[in-house]
Amino acid sequence: MTDVQNFTYHCHTNFSDGNNSIEEMVLRAKEIGFSHMGISDHLIVHKNLYQSPSYEGWKKYKTVDMYAQDFKKILAKYQKHCADIRQAAKKMNMNILVGFEVDFFTYDGWLEELKEFLSLLDYDYLISGNHMVFNEDCSTFFDFSDLARIASAKDEIHRYIERHFFAVKSAVQSGLFDFVAHLDYVKRYCSAIYDYCEYQPAICDLLDEMARCDVGTELSTKGLRKIGTYYPSAEIMEEVAQRNIKTVISDDAHDVIELGTFFADAEQVLLQHNISRRINFESVDKKQKLLQNK
Repeated sequence: MTDVQNFTYHCHTNFSDGNNSIEEMVLRAKEIGFSHMGISDHLIVHKNLYQSPSYEGWKKYKTVDMYAQDFKKILAKYQKHCADIRQAAKKMNMNILVGFEVDFFTYDGWLEELKEFLSLLDYDYLISGNHMVFNEDCSTFFDFSDLARIASAKDEIHRYIERHFFAVKSAVQSGLFDFVAHLDYVKRYCSAIYDYCEYQPAICDLLDEMARCDVGTELSTKGLRKIGTYYPSAEIMEEVAQRNIKTVISDDAHDVIELGTFFADAEQVLLQHNISRRINFESVDKKQKLLQNK
């Protein structure tokens, strides 16, 4: 019988767009038998936030505050969040790692600002999780859910999506990230215009870079909950297996009831693809990890 992964590194609290507090998520993790966990709330910072075509849509939701336009203005808030997680770990007697899911942008100066910001945070790991697409110089960005509305021409859409995969590749090359989330997230909102075969060269180029840099990926069960299929697809998982890219099962939980969902099924998927190289941070020395990321 296959052992089932008993931890998650990709979940969100009400610090960003989750429904529950840190304590509520940890309590549920303990109830379902997790040995440890990581909390990875969103980090989305872009200097032209208020000019984004998606901003008016974001304003309709309570989670609009998780978007920011200045790293310096949110530093104290993120430092407190890290401290709150550390405090919860002690209070609830559980090993809880501090992570962040970062949307990676490519305009001049952004990466340097990110590195400076991270150097002031007490964190353990980073997830590359791009939910945005942007124009060539990254001065304008918007949510994937708005792509079909904003870019109507097929060749323009193609450029946006290819640019997305290039941005994730740049994230991998930065040396900051431990694994890449939902590799084909594009299919959630763009199923009518996304064809894996069309983007296979860009995806394989990204996977080659992940293998070279030893950056992992996830098999996300969130796709099953949202669109009835995993992130990423079986075709991409086969490419992951061929490159021996390390993998972790993720629930991308935004609610306590989503923690650990379909993990047993996901184990069978990894078994089918002969993927055995797994990500596990439980024994990683935090101070050494911080030194590496700085």
